[in-house]
Amino acid sequence: MNAEAVKNKIYDKLSQVETSLKEILPAAEEYVDINEYSGYIRFNSQGQEIWTDAIQAALREQKAIYIPKKDEPYYMDGSVIIPSGRHIRADENAVIRQLEGIKVLMFRNEHTVDGTDCPPDGKDRDSDISITGGRWEESWTFRAGYGKSGMYDENRSFYGVSTCMLFNNIENLSLRNMTFAHTAGFAVQAGEMTNAIFENITFESCYADGLHINGNSENLIIRNIAGEAGDDLVALNMYDWPNSTVNFGPVRTVLCENLRLAPESSYKALRIAPGMHYYADGSCIDCRAEDFIIKNVSGIRTFKIYLQTPPYQIGEEPKREMVGSGDNLFFEDITIDLKLPVDKFEEYLTSHRIRGAFAGFEIGANIGNISFENINIRLYREKYPMSFLACVGPKSIRTEKGMEIFDPYVDCKVKKVYAENITVNGEQVRNIRPYLHEIIFEDVYGDGLATGRGVFEEIVQKG
Repeated sequence: MNAEAVKNKIYDKLSQVETSLKEILPAAEEYVDINEYSGYIRFNSQGQEIWTDAIQAALREQKAIYIPKKDEPYYMDGSVIIPSGRHIRADENAVIRQLEGIKVLMFRNEHTVDGTDCPPDGKDRDSDISITGGRWEESWTFRAGYGKSGMYDENRSFYGVSTCMLFNNIENLSLRNMTFAHTAGFAVQAGEMTNAIFENITFESCYADGLHINGNSENLIIRNIAGEAGDDLVALNMYDWPNSTVNFGPVRTVLCENLRLAPESSYKALRIAPGMHYYADGSCIDCRAEDFIIKNVSGIRTFKIYLQTPPYQIGEEPKREMVGSGDNLFFEDITIDLKLPVDKFEEYLTSHRIRGAFAGFEIGANIGNISFENINIRLYREKYPMSFLACVGPKSIRTEKGMEIFDPYVDCKVKKVYAENITVNGEQVRNIRPYLHEIIFEDVYGDGLATGRGVFEEIVQKG
């Protein structure tokens, strides 16, 4: 199947998904005002109204609830569980705020699963859940760190959960027209899902990832995402570290469009992270990225498409997770200003001739087809001669404490690069080869631990 046919297949499939998701939304008259459950309000020592029990009771009894605007926030002091077939609509100026010091997440669906040690069995899957509107706030002023905020419960039963809202083991999920603010972990963490739309979502002073999408997910529409995130605006992490996911596996058929990262965001990246995850019994799953369209993006400096295992002590055997895979990745209508490497390590800042390569697209995975169309990138090669449109291969940063941050042993290849209408520093480029870089490590430390290499097998350019 040629590239246009693949893209059309993606668009056709997701158009059907979007239509079906709209059809499950209740009519306006079906929403019950949350004030009908005001009898469940509690008051804390400061006299603040605590709505946790009221919202939970309403979701137990009603298919759809409406949260109107009021002068004070709807304060939350614990987690609310959303059953299947439930819908929340909030006024755009309604503020739902978690109290200071609360360490557990705000909302999750009922039948969540932890797929860290073994693949989920697919039982008791939730379906038909939507949240529309509202301003959803935590009360943090910094990234609190794993195990300190956004936990699954007080016991951190799901070790890899760190979020304001968690959705997994679910089909037919809609999150629309929402604002998240002051989230110390991920604003939304979701995985193990089929048919989902995340649309018109804004982040204000969020300190980790905005949307954090994990594995075993299919048919995803991510559209009109904007604002300030302390880490990735959108992370599509099929593979991830144990403290950042409970869902491993492939992600297929994704449209991610109209992304605007705020200039004040401290980390200007979008992550697509394939890898191989090993379960407790030694079996593994290919956490693969397949049939992605990423388009109309600004504010992002680097698209990270590589394996990154947790840091490990130099000299020790790294974790077994190995390079992942992907196919049919389309990047379109993207503006990149690569005035700084997104990771400000000395090797990149000083353009180390072997380990100093950085790029708008950094690839450390085995990719079948990748396409770059209508890409406008600005490079500053007078300062950073090792900066590129795209690079492929291993990465290595060793710390003063003897830790390796990346994976210098990685061998990987891109079978085919397709490029059309590539502009570098304001001029259309007829030959992109000088702006593609293959990273080759030939035992760069003399200890046999950095011997990987990357290859672009075929380059096809039009226009």
